[in-house]
Amino acid sequence: MNALDNIFNDRGYMFIVDDILENCYFNEIKMCKHHGMNRLDHSIRVSYYSYLVAKKLHLNAVEVARGGLLHDFFVAEDLSSKKQKFSLFFHPYASLKNASEYFDLTEREKDIIITHMFPSLPHKVPRYMESWIVSLVDKIVATYEFYCSYGKNYVYKLSNMYIILLILFKW
Repeated sequence: MNALDNIFNDRGYMFIVDDILENCYFNEIKMCKHHGMNRLDHSIRVSYYSYLVAKKLHLNAVEVARGGLLHDFFVAEDLSSKKQKFSLFFHPYASLKNASEYFDLTEREKDIIITHMFPSLPHKVPRYMESWIVSLVDKIVATYEFYCSYGKNYVYKLSNMYIILLILFKW
């Protein structure tokens, strides 16, 4: 059983993001390596766990799910390490441009996308609680994915963060 199967079985979540997941250009991010995995799976994880947190806190789970899914919506092949460092600073803008081109976005969804790299981009401070959630969950998921791919010896320690997130917000 694939780890993403539970996500795809959540009908409420899938109803919210189905149009994004069916978009051909959006699906090209599956070919992009990201934290040792692929950008599509990363985006789905960030979106879904952010969605669960937002639901639990009675915030706008719909905008969190959609903004979270679109937060890394840029297509780039394997980047050299120099380009990867630069990507840290430009990809929120590229993601927002792409998302705006293919989907109607709310102000909150735009904020989620453009501010998800805070504090790496200190001039882009999240304006909404939903944006803070996606930013935090993105960092937790990215850390877990990175160590699953590159640091097998450290997965046990870091998986505790991931497990806590699952326990707190999975019901």
